[in-house]
Amino acid sequence: MNQPSESHAIPGPRDGSAELCGTAVPVPPRLTKAVIRNFRLLRETELSFTDKVTLCVGRNNTGKTSLAKLFEFFVARKKAALRIEDFSVDCYEEFLAAHGLFASGEAEQAREMVPAVTLTLHIAYDKDCGQYGPLAPFVVDLDPDCSEVVIKFAYALGDGALEEFFAGVPVGLEATAALEWLGRGIPKHFEMSVMAVDPTDEGNVRQVDLTDVRTLVRVDFVEAQRGLDDEGEGHAAPIGAVFEQLLNAAEKSQNAAWLEELAASIDMTLVNTSGSLDSSLQKVRERVAPTLKAFGYPGLGNQEFVTAARLDSKRLLRNFARIHYPGVAGVRFPESYSGLGTRNLVMILLRLFTCYRDHTATSPESGIHLVFLEEPEAHLHPQMQEAFIHRLTHSVELFPRIDVQMRANMADQAGAVEESNTAGVSSPRWNAQFVVTTHSAHVANRGHFSDIRYFRKEEDIVERGDEPGPARTVIKDLSQVTGDQRFLRKYLTLTRADLYFADKAILVEGASERVFVPAADEKLAAKLPGETPQHQYVTIMEVGGAHAHKFYPLLKVLGIPTLIVTDLDPVSNRKSKGGKCLVSESGRTSNQSIRAWFTETTDITVAELLQRAETDPPIADGSMCLAYQVPEEPGGPCGRTFEDAFALANRALFGLPTGDAPVEELEQQARSSVETRRSKVDFALDHVLGDHDWQVPKYIRRGLEWLMAQDGTATKADVQ
Repeated sequence: MNQPSESHAIPGPRDGSAELCGTAVPVPPRLTKAVIRNFRLLRETELSFTDKVTLCVGRNNTGKTSLAKLFEFFVARKKAALRIEDFSVDCYEEFLAAHGLFASGEAEQAREMVPAVTLTLHIAYDKDCGQYGPLAPFVVDLDPDCSEVVIKFAYALGDGALEEFFAGVPVGLEATAALEWLGRGIPKHFEMSVMAVDPTDEGNVRQVDLTDVRTLVRVDFVEAQRGLDDEGEGHAAPIGAVFEQLLNAAEKSQNAAWLEELAASIDMTLVNTSGSLDSSLQKVRERVAPTLKAFGYPGLGNQEFVTAARLDSKRLLRNFARIHYPGVAGVRFPESYSGLGTRNLVMILLRLFTCYRDHTATSPESGIHLVFLEEPEAHLHPQMQEAFIHRLTHSVELFPRIDVQMRANMADQAGAVEESNTAGVSSPRWNAQFVVTTHSAHVANRGHFSDIRYFRKEEDIVERGDEPGPARTVIKDLSQVTGDQRFLRKYLTLTRADLYFADKAILVEGASERVFVPAADEKLAAKLPGETPQHQYVTIMEVGGAHAHKFYPLLKVLGIPTLIVTDLDPVSNRKSKGGKCLVSESGRTSNQSIRAWFTETTDITVAELLQRAETDPPIADGSMCLAYQVPEEPGGPCGRTFEDAFALANRALFGLPTGDAPVEELEQQARSSVETRRSKVDFALDHVLGDHDWQVPKYIRRGLEWLMAQDGTATKADVQ
């Protein structure tokens, strides 16, 4: 560790007492990135933060809640300890290896092998304007162009604790028993440390106090388990506790003159009430409680006890504050009569306002306020979910304005100022960044790609036997997705696609495939022996052949197994405009999704496409499969659309020859047999809901069989 010397002092304007540069408004510091090591599924993970709302999406058990728990452990808690279960599974082998090194006398190597849980925060600030304030203890670099501080938390084996940690563990224990022994010693011998790290030199570090960290970065949590009054169970009303917190926060504020007057008025009322209660309680005691004299114990003398009522305004809020709604004829309805969605929304808003009040009352304006909001969609209908996440960012400006208006109204009522002087009342600045975890497509699709962080569980491939290794989470920044982001956001918003939360995905050409593919999947799954992977969640998205390729970059980042079902769409080279034609007459395809798949050639021919899909459908990046029409048997006729392919796979149903016949003739008859029928959707429904049996076209069958064979968990190679 490099301890800073006198020559390490921050020169010139980089000193913590620097004055503001001219009249420029200082830009508040922002948390830009967190690097996590060895905590549960977050083995080696980086999360980048947006300036306003960072949306964390992904399936269940992918590490979203663990992220909040880690911040709570390092930044919010006063004292806590981790257990061996909190270390990543990969760390278990490292603990055992370190024990082996210690047992063999290699203590130095053993200490280096012992894993530690770390959280490294990267904070950007304005290097040209503004006082450093709470940033000053963390600025350890000498580079005048550097505008970042790095804070590293570590939960690691304490200095001098190596022998005590390993000495009591017997040599030769099996892995499970050895880990149990070591796990007992972690809370005793591991400790937390906080360092300021030089962004330009990782070897230059300085130990800092946790109090300084909490002055710079405040972390609050609005958990998913929320509620107001619960009269049925007889629990204390959470709303009262929230009001108590609001009162405490307001008392700490520098602009709380109005509150002092209000509190004085309440206290006076309570004093008068207490006096009346005192006399009543004393009468009760005299009638129901014996006197001390009656016991006759030596030394009691003439001592006697009296009763007194002590009413505290805060305790009254916690224990007796209730929410009621106006009813009819003076009858008020309790809060529990309201819907769960309304109750949840009210509680979230009050909790957020409490967090704001407490932060602005106790933290400097240049401090960072990180607020974790877990699953705000609980009990909210879809439109309210979208409205909430859209308006969340506005609360940063809204809450300070509410405070200004409240103080102005109180002063105006007291005759101190006119209503027109509202703008003159000082307003605190709320430097808040929100981290929202959600399982709602309505919430996720409302955000921009640059706001979304996709949590994906992956598995390493063990060299021996290619067996899946320990699972870990990788966090994907969707702002890095290339391609047409505007189209993707528009599509996902309009269709309410739940791509972020699915185990697998199927992209289909049109409405007929959207109707038919689920029925085909069910039909094929019923024929498989034993248990099949159909318990996984598969989302089906209708994207059209002209747009499916725009999803390729996003699907590659998400890494979930995806089947793209599209049409061959052959066009003839013999016609001047390359019009539609039979497969046997075609030269190339007009399907943009197929053309974008095969990037190595600019104009792939239909013959090449059929040759490449002769034995298996094309696969890309290990996680995407492209299914387009192929002949039911080698050298046979091939459909150009789903309807043609279905007719050729079920010749008897359409009156087509079942024996040998010219390919071109069969393709033409299949085309004619489906063109005279009703709409494409009706065509699919007639067969899905019909009483007759039918066969799944080969190209769809092969694609679905590939998808069924995928386990839904990407390997590390799949999501690079």
